[in-house]
Amino acid sequence: MRIGFPGTGTAGRHLRPEVDGPAHEVPPGPDMMDQDTAELAYRRGAGIEVTLLWHRTTGELTVSVTDAASGASFELPVAADEALTAFHHPYAYAAIKGVAS
Repeated sequence: MRIGFPGTGTAGRHLRPEVDGPAHEVPPGPDMMDQDTAELAYRRGAGIEVTLLWHRTTGELTVSVTDAASGASFELPVAADEALTAFHHPYAYAAIKGVAS
């Protein structure tokens, strides 16, 4: 059985650009500047919005938190292996890392 997208020649190939892409990093053109940040996960509850973001050009991950009731917000840089923990528990993660929230 071959796995891939029919008619694209992708069977047996990795689709992630960081795996199959060029060996060097190409800076985004002017028309791609707005596409630098990708939303990986989003949740909202009790007036608090939490977003896990990936910044393509730097490869960094951040968790952004906004409290609609107070208008307060903060952003945390997170390591890849801690990203989901920070996303699910941003206030605890901020406290452990010593970041004021």
